[in-house]
Amino acid sequence: MEDFEYLNKLEGGLRHLRVDNADEVAKYSVPVETVARPNHNQTGKEIEVLMNAYPITKFPTRNVYQYDVQIGNGVEKNVVIKKVWNCNARKAALKQIVFDGQKLAWSMNNYPNGLNVMVDLDAEQGRPAGRTSNTFRLTVRPTKTVNLAVLNAWLTGRTSMSEAVLEAMNFLDHVLREHPSGKFLAIRRSFFDENGDNHDLGNGVLAFKGVYQAIRPALGRGLIVNVDVSNSCFWARTSFMGAAMAVLDCRDHQHLMHVLKPVADGHGGVTESTSFYEVHRRLRKLGVQPHYKGCPCLGVDFIVKGLLNANARQYMIEIKDKATGTTQKMSVEAYFKKKYNLTLNYWELPMVEMTKKGVVYPMEVLTIHGLHRYPWKLNEYQTSAMIKYAASRPADRLNSIHKSKAMLDHAKDPVLNTFGLAIDNNMIRTKARLLPSPDIQFGGNQRASPGTNGRWDLRGKKFYQPNKRPLEAWGVGFFPGKRNAINQTQVQQFCDLLMKTYAGHGGMVKTKPHILELREDIGEAVKRLYNTTGQKFQKDPQLLIIIVPDKNSFTYTRIKKSCDCRWGVPSQVLQSGHCVKLNPQYASNVLMKVNAKLGGTTARAVPKVTEATLRPRSMIIGADVTHSPIGVWSPSMAAMSVCMDTFGGRYWGACEANGDRLEIIATSNIEVILTPLIREWMATVGEGRAPDHIYYFRDGVSTGQFEQVLQQEVFDMKKIFMKLSNDHFKGKFTVVIANKRHHLRAFPRPGDRNSADRNGNPLPGTLITRDVTSPHDWDFLLYSHIALQGTSRPVHYHVILDQIKHKAQELENLIYDHCYQYMRSTTSVSLFPAVYYAHLISNRARHHEDVPASSGPQSGPEVKMTNPKPKDRPVDPRLLPIHGTSNRLPFGMWYI
Repeated sequence: MEDFEYLNKLEGGLRHLRVDNADEVAKYSVPVETVARPNHNQTGKEIEVLMNAYPITKFPTRNVYQYDVQIGNGVEKNVVIKKVWNCNARKAALKQIVFDGQKLAWSMNNYPNGLNVMVDLDAEQGRPAGRTSNTFRLTVRPTKTVNLAVLNAWLTGRTSMSEAVLEAMNFLDHVLREHPSGKFLAIRRSFFDENGDNHDLGNGVLAFKGVYQAIRPALGRGLIVNVDVSNSCFWARTSFMGAAMAVLDCRDHQHLMHVLKPVADGHGGVTESTSFYEVHRRLRKLGVQPHYKGCPCLGVDFIVKGLLNANARQYMIEIKDKATGTTQKMSVEAYFKKKYNLTLNYWELPMVEMTKKGVVYPMEVLTIHGLHRYPWKLNEYQTSAMIKYAASRPADRLNSIHKSKAMLDHAKDPVLNTFGLAIDNNMIRTKARLLPSPDIQFGGNQRASPGTNGRWDLRGKKFYQPNKRPLEAWGVGFFPGKRNAINQTQVQQFCDLLMKTYAGHGGMVKTKPHILELREDIGEAVKRLYNTTGQKFQKDPQLLIIIVPDKNSFTYTRIKKSCDCRWGVPSQVLQSGHCVKLNPQYASNVLMKVNAKLGGTTARAVPKVTEATLRPRSMIIGADVTHSPIGVWSPSMAAMSVCMDTFGGRYWGACEANGDRLEIIATSNIEVILTPLIREWMATVGEGRAPDHIYYFRDGVSTGQFEQVLQQEVFDMKKIFMKLSNDHFKGKFTVVIANKRHHLRAFPRPGDRNSADRNGNPLPGTLITRDVTSPHDWDFLLYSHIALQGTSRPVHYHVILDQIKHKAQELENLIYDHCYQYMRSTTSVSLFPAVYYAHLISNRARHHEDVPASSGPQSGPEVKMTNPKPKDRPVDPRLLPIHGTSNRLPFGMWYI
């Protein structure tokens, strides 16, 4: 198939950007190749830090034999696969063999005949045969040899990345996890001990601390093992009834029985209640054990299939009398009384069906056994408790990592010893750099030097750029509320403070606002505020400020949806509890956002390293795709930001729905989002020309998707530039992936005040380029912020295309300096602002979903995670557009 045919079939279609022939593919393509590290950054000063990684001192280099494994018909559940693989016949025939739990196995031993046996799990576990067959075929056959010597050749630069290198890394990864997987619950590369450290988050959920480990190739080290703390949520080990009560927040068992009862269906019959449906959805696939006096299946695990619309008195079973051979029908309630002399106290509750055919139990005799991951979104209170539990100071985190390493006990791991993998017990010490922080420039040539503090003060400072149009048509609406009530006088006092503070920061305010008490529905309230403000000032309102009594996210969503999509006006939502305090610092924090929405800029970073200055005629683009939690039927959101000035301070932004859980941005979305923004850039910043340099910062993609970013997203961008410049575009791309989802952490030496803040975290500007980074690619770890709590995490930047040909200090210091230009903060931020803004845009754009308010919240803490998928949901949902007025809201920082 030709390349252009493949590209035209990519997800989302190409619409106006359709590729017609192979020549166009060549015209718009960018090279897909490894970007080598140009040099090591020598700016700033050298410091030393510990990394939570351990060198691998020895690994096997001779060939290993790979086997294909099939169990049953190939679609068996993981619990069955594990039991069949651990059967006696396999253990006797195939020794010293590692299994990936799915399809592949490896051994240093050659088994040319493989294995082909039938495994009876009932016989294996010493129990009588059931009514249905529990026998599975296990087939193991040799397929190939894996060349491990190629891994060392790749690490030392004697060969390039290939399928053989990936196979060797995959094998070592499974060798590393084989032994701990048998001792602990394994969730990908993390391991959890059911007797380990845990914390109750409420509503039937426990947070557990576990261990993370992964093999990584590293510059100057060969292979290393990254060891870290891992946090995850599990169902509390309680009764099934207890879990159902927690899900529904029931007061007691009687309340549970009431809410799970069938309800009238409106047609003279009955149907399941919404609570029934919620328990059915939340607790299915949960592992349980029956527990009652005389239970013949004590200690046997079952998997919940779901609830049945019948209780223990209604559900009938057939009982065969062995003496007479006759069968008798009786209810489950009667059977338990007759067989076990057990009276069911809660027989009205629905019966619970298991995945094992024909197995059902009353809810009250089931208990949750072992660790079962909680897959749902935590509520607001659970999230807060989880953050507090997971956040630990650097010294505590370091101690936990040492304990994790001891728990893994690599030296005594029999699998590692068998395959010849040895891991050092000492953490890696690496030479890092502490980059010089930029100065912060405000209006009137005022400057601040944050040094290594990562923060500065707005008091007495003017914004670098105040609002361009004087503020003369603005309205302030307030909902009085019952709690945190606010009145007209207090609102007026706050507005006076806001005007005085804004003037102090250089802002231009011509008139006092139109103030209005709001009592009606949110949509109508915003409409009345907008219309009355416009009537009073005889022009389109420039700004609406709406004061609300609480943090209800659905209220916020509806306000933003009205202001953005219906009226096209910048808006700011405030909480009354903050406003009544009349705190000048709070007013300044609010005004950083307001000033940005009105066209201003808070401050500008002035680099200490002149090479790090953004080149003339440069455009910065940031992108992020966010996905809704499990059980929430909202599309993924693709958001992009584009800088609208010469120094990367202000950014336009737009967003569009990107299908269901698709990470790569669809071509149609790139066209819809970027075309108007690039056209605006060319008309204003570019003075009629396309940019010479394009910096594309992309968040959230895995290593395996780097090539797709270049072949699809950058390809589509280049095509837009070509179309808008009549094929005269000669610009060069630099593409950087920013990733925060990793487990690498740096720890300054204890007591070293030259490299650590007061909590023991690395100082802003800490740059790590050796010992834990890629041996061949240009990547680096950068700390650019002060952590508010816990152990700070660096961003892992990976340069996957650099047509501009930067030196290390040019790009690395530019990225660091720009972290001091985040518009709504007086601190440096952890992530490059273009990506940060894209993340804000994608979150804000969820408020633009084309669903009526009566559908309830579609995101945020109030969302119902178990809502059934809407029947009328479009296959390719689109967002509501931002309304255009004289404010030109789509070309402002509406999302900040």
